[in-house]
Amino acid sequence: MNFDTKYLIRWGIPGWMFLFIIIAFYSLVDFDAVKSIIFNKNAPVIVALISLFIGAGIILGNIIHQISMSLGFVVWNKRAAYFRKEYEMDYKIITGDHGNEIQRIYSYRLGNVHALRALWFSLLLALLTIITLSFFVMFSLKIVILIAIVFILNIVVLNNWRYFQNNLDYFLRKIKSDF
Repeated sequence: MNFDTKYLIRWGIPGWMFLFIIIAFYSLVDFDAVKSIIFNKNAPVIVALISLFIGAGIILGNIIHQISMSLGFVVWNKRAAYFRKEYEMDYKIITGDHGNEIQRIYSYRLGNVHALRALWFSLLLALLTIITLSFFVMFSLKIVILIAIVFILNIVVLNNWRYFQNNLDYFLRKIKSDF
C-alpha cells in the first residue's frame, strides 16, 4: 500500500476544523473547565490531549471526506458515463505529448476540489452541530458570533470550492478540445 503523508493532512484538516469549532463552542460555554483541561501542567496529560486531538481529527476528517465524496461526487454523477469519460480523459492525457505534466496539474486541481468539498462539509457539520448545541447547552451573544464566524467561513470555502471546480472544468474542456 502506497501511503503518503499528504493524505493525513488532507483528512486531518476537515476533522481538526470540526473539533476546533466544537472546542471553541465549549470554551464559550465554560471557559474555566476547558482552560483547566487544555492548559494542564501535567506533561503526560498534554501529550495525550494533543495526540487525541490529532488522531481523532484524522479519523473524523477521513469519515467527513468519505461522506463528502459520496454525497458531493458519487451521488450527483451517473457512474457508468462518468467512468467512461474519466477513462477517455486519462487515456488522452497519458498518450499526449506532455502527459505527465498534464496529469500532475489535473491531479492537483482534482485534489483541491475534493479537499475543499470535504472542508466545506466539515464546516457545515460544525455549523449545524453548534446551532443544535446552542439550543440544548447554552445560547448567548458569544455563541451567535461563533455561529456567524463559522457561517462566513462556510461561504468563503464554498466560493473557493466553486472556483477550483470551475477551474478544473475549464481545464478538462481545454484538454478535450486541444487533444
